[in-house]
This record gives sequence, C-alpha cells and structure tokens, in this order.
Amino acid sequence: MTFTRLASTVSLFVVVAGLAVNAHCQTYYLSTPILPGRGGNGVPPLTIQDGSYSGSIKYTWNTLTETIYLDPVAQTIRQVGFASVSINPAASNIVLNEIRDVPGQFPNPPQTNVPATVTLSAYLVGGGFSFDTGVQPITWNPTAQAYTFNGSLAAFPFLVTGSYFLVTGGQTLTGTFNYSLPVWAWMTFSTFNQLDLDNYPTSLSLGGLNNPDEYVGYNGNGPVFCTTLATNGVQMELYASGLYDATWSMQTPVTASNILSGPPFITAQPQGVLATAHANASFNVSAFGAMPLGYQWSLNGTNIAGATSSTLTIPNVRQYDLGTYAVVVTNSFGSVTSSNAVLSMYPFIAAPFAGAITYWGKDATLSLQAWGTEPLGYQWYKDGVAILNANTQTLSFTSIQATNAGLYSVVVTSPLGSVTNAPAQVIVYPAGVSLGFCPSVTISGVIGYSYIIERTVDLTNTNSWVTLTNLTLALPVQLWVDTNVDATSPFGSKYFYRVLPGQ
Repeated sequence: MTFTRLASTVSLFVVVAGLAVNAHCQTYYLSTPILPGRGGNGVPPLTIQDGSYSGSIKYTWNTLTETIYLDPVAQTIRQVGFASVSINPAASNIVLNEIRDVPGQFPNPPQTNVPATVTLSAYLVGGGFSFDTGVQPITWNPTAQAYTFNGSLAAFPFLVTGSYFLVTGGQTLTGTFNYSLPVWAWMTFSTFNQLDLDNYPTSLSLGGLNNPDEYVGYNGNGPVFCTTLATNGVQMELYASGLYDATWSMQTPVTASNILSGPPFITAQPQGVLATAHANASFNVSAFGAMPLGYQWSLNGTNIAGATSSTLTIPNVRQYDLGTYAVVVTNSFGSVTSSNAVLSMYPFIAAPFAGAITYWGKDATLSLQAWGTEPLGYQWYKDGVAILNANTQTLSFTSIQATNAGLYSVVVTSPLGSVTNAPAQVIVYPAGVSLGFCPSVTISGVIGYSYIIERTVDLTNTNSWVTLTNLTLALPVQLWVDTNVDATSPFGSKYFYRVLPGQ
C-alpha cells in the first residue's frame, strides 16, 4: 500500500481539535519508519503566462508516530498522530520569472505601462503534518475478516513563503510574501482503515492505507502568487497549473502495542503571568498520556471550581486572583502535578483617596485601597512633602487641627513598580454651623421651680395637649426652644403652647 502526500506540502501543519474519549478505552501506540521513505525528484514545469520556471523539490518522509484509542464497549476508534518529513533546502527552491506590464517610472507611474521583469522565489521548509481522525465507529467486515472504519482526512491548504524582485524603468522593488495554496475540496487522504484483533488486548494489527491520486493547486491557470504593492498600486500575479508529487509507502500491516501503564506527564509547564488590574490572564499546560486526560487547576493550594481544562483564563484580574497556580493532570493510570505559575500584578489604586472635609478637634482617618503583588508599601505626602512614619494604607488624626488641612497624596510601591494617588484636599472647618427658625417660650419664675410645657394644634379639643418637657428654671428668666419644629417650612403645622406648674 502507498500513502500519497504532496511533495510541495512539506510546510503543512494541520491540527484538528481533540475529541472526548471514553474512560474504558484501550490505548495503543506505534512509531515506525515510512518505507522506503522516498520523495519527489521535482515537480512538472509550471505553466506561466510568458516567462520561465526552474527548481525542484527534494524531500523524504521519515516516520509515522500515532496513538490509537480503541473503545471495545462503544466499538469506536480514534487515530491521532504525526507524519514527519525533511527536505533538502539546497534543491527545493522554485524560481519563477515573468514579463509583466506595470506602470512605468515606478514608483510615480505615468498613464502608460512598460514591460517589467518579475522574479519570484518560493521556499519550502520541513516539518510534517499532524492529524486526528476523531472518534469513528468500527464495523466487522466478513470478507476482510477484520474490522473496518473510516480513516479519511480532508486535505487542507498549505503555506508557501518566499520573496519577489521586480525591475521596471531602471528601478527595483523587493519584498517577502506568504501565500496559502488551496487544495481541491474533494481531495482526501487516508490513515489506517482496517483493524485485526487477533492479539487484543496486547497489540493491534493495522492496515488498509489508501493511495489516493492527489494533487494541489488550481486546474489550469490558478494564481500561485498574487500581491498588491500598496505604495504604488502595482499588482503582480504568477500562474501555475497543478503540482503533483511522488508517493511514499510503508509495509502493512503495522503493529501497535498496548500502553499497559500510561500515567500522564507534562510536556509544557504553565508559565507565570504579569498582568495589569482588570485585564485577562491565561495559564496553559500541555500533557501527554493515556486518554482521557482530566485537569484540575488550583490557586494557592485550593481547587478552583470549574477549572477543568488544559487552559485556565482569569477574566478581569483583581487582588484576590493573585497567587500561585498549579494544575493536576489525571488519567486512569495516575496523576502528575505541574510546577507553580505565579499570577502577579503591577501596583494599582483600586479605591483612591479623594479628599475629606472634617471639623476642628474631631478624629479623622484618610485611606485608600491598592492592589498589586505584595508586599505593598505606602508613603503619604502633605503639600508635596513626605509625612514622617505615614507608611500604611490609612493616615489617622486624633483631634485634627486647622494646620492639618492641605493637599494629600500617596505613593504605593511594590516589587514591580509604583503608582501615585493624585493630590486630594483635606478641609478642616472650625465647626459645623447651621441656621434655623424654631418656636420658643420665655418663662419668668423662681429658680428651682419646675414647669410643664405642653403643645397642641387644636384649641377646641381640651384632650389634645401633649407634654413636651418638664423644665426646672436655672435662671429667673429662661428661654426654651422647640427644636423639633422648623418654623420656616411651608408644610409645618400651627402649634399652641402653654406652661403649667410642674410636679
């Protein structure tokens, strides 16, 4: 069997999102050379409008590494893997030369066009391609005496990088480009599609590699390179017909061994994040092991509810989000804990000091709220001068004086920097003063005698009188004021007062 893949797709990287695998699945692994592992001796000449083509592609397919997840209960299979490839860069550059009409006297063209030489160099890099078939059902095939399943994958575009060189009117323009070369949508290639369970659960025999006749590009004249030079409006296009490749093959069937014990291990640890207040922060971990893998993130040793994926995002970072994050990765064979990753924050004033108004002789406290990686330091200033020993989040005064009035600011520092609370004014008034109009009663009598003061709103009702106070004279003539009544209010009632001997 042969497995066809494009010679010019050596820069293809296709990653399909992982799918869930049931906990009762068996996990198998294979890593085998691709035999005989040959590559292309070149590609057919390109058809371009009026120029020349040169170049070739020299490449070698190396190994196929794959993990197979087989669920005997649900009768499903999933193939996840990577096929590696290397190229000979000295023999894999493609050069296209073309004569095109472009505006003359570039970059300030007149209305007429002049012939220009466009040279395009395309460079390919080695690598390979990743694939994931997703979970596929398996079906018994009595003719093949094996289980069969769908191993097809869709073909994807691949990226070509290169440079161009344009000469016109005695002037030149050079630059680089990236171009995604499409593949026909109906073209597919296949991984294994046949399964023999003779040695289950120790191992599996896989076969049925397909050999599709695949090629890339447009049929006829499709653009391989197209760019618009924004500074002058010159547009260049080079055209090519389809690019074909040689094939690579491997001996089948291939044996995949059961991973009898496969606790997870971490391939990329989460990294610390330095954030600003109210920004978003993310931690990521990459792990490998028998599927399915479970994740549980923690902050300062306490599990975070719902944080059960390989990526943890903290939206709108606040002070209580800061600390040490870690993740435990688990599967049916065991668990592993990541290294610690610290979420840090630049100092930030969350609730600034905005000034204060107080009265002479009262106690007063000035304060602000700051966030950031601790320890946080504070220095209060009055009228631009540092206040001795004012090094906490609050600044307190006992019996504040008029001399304490002024402009106060605070500098908050942390190991990551500092931030300043803008100056805000503290006003100290001598006292609180308010004016009002209230009814009053003047009583002339004997010092030490007591009098009852009563009030009513209805003189016709003798039972409506209400006692307000029992006043003992301290002076021969004494003024009593009914402070519960605002005489200036247009909505106030009309009151009558009387004074009676006290008991």
